[in-house]
Amino acid sequence: MFRHDRRDSRRCRAREKGETLTYYLSIPIVWGWQFFHNTQGILCVLDITRFRPLPAGLIAPDHSWATGLNPATGEPIWHDNVLYRSPRPSGERELPSDAVVVQRVGEYLAQLTALSAVVPEIPWGPRRRMPHGINYIHGSAHYNSGILMFTDFADAIGHFTDRQFAEEVRRFVCRERREVLVMFRQREYSPRDYAYYVCCMRTLFPWFCNANGPLKRVLWGNPSPYPVANLITGNWIRDIYRLKRPGGAEAVVRSPIRVGDYFQNGPYQGCRREPLWPEKLLAQYTHWRIRLRGSRGGLFFVDRRKLLADKLATLRQQGIPDEPIARL
Repeated sequence: MFRHDRRDSRRCRAREKGETLTYYLSIPIVWGWQFFHNTQGILCVLDITRFRPLPAGLIAPDHSWATGLNPATGEPIWHDNVLYRSPRPSGERELPSDAVVVQRVGEYLAQLTALSAVVPEIPWGPRRRMPHGINYIHGSAHYNSGILMFTDFADAIGHFTDRQFAEEVRRFVCRERREVLVMFRQREYSPRDYAYYVCCMRTLFPWFCNANGPLKRVLWGNPSPYPVANLITGNWIRDIYRLKRPGGAEAVVRSPIRVGDYFQNGPYQGCRREPLWPEKLLAQYTHWRIRLRGSRGGLFFVDRRKLLADKLATLRQQGIPDEPIARL
């Protein structure tokens, strides 16, 4: 038995060394692919917000993107699109139920989407902070995405660094052509840990990842009732441009993801639960780049200085420094 355990340990260490080598060799490819992938996404967002801005009213107030309701059942669709839930910590009673986290996040994104279903349009400003095009993206994100649920960032890294789990994520994206929403039960977090986590995702996968949450903005993140880091696979593009065609509002409402098709080979446990130095370096670089933008902060497609002009003026009068993003 002792010799058997020792052989298993050696095989495990050999596997980890092989995966670590593959990880470092793949970084230039992943980051390079991500650069061109992000460029395509940015150009599409600029197209639907500035070059050929989408108008209000492409969906009705009772549209599924604005309500979150599955038209076939009349019930919220988000719970049907949960692909995987990590085991909850034993004895942890303060964490909210997974159903509460999914419901709160889904309702929040549906409310943002509904702001662009009103005709005549709600003027851009405090009541509607984002262009209609971005609000429609929120609709695709909350209604059509596959949802993964974890307790905290270490829990998520421990899963995503499992080779089988990461391959299952890629299989889901390629097969279903959907986005991925990663939700967390723990509302309290360190901005540095969150930044390291999203840059871990951006190093493991060739997709951008946002750090949305209820605390101060982290990197390019936005407000959210719970931490939600969406892997932006680019499949939202097909949904949004379909809205512009006749019958598009009905075509973008996708059916729930079939239960039992994904993540059936657990338990999953990767070789680490902490970020590595390339991921930390990417986080620090991104943080430095955003801070150089000054009051524009991490709002890339909206001029934060115009949106919050009154608030920023008040801060200046009171001598309070503006903090567009959380410090790492």
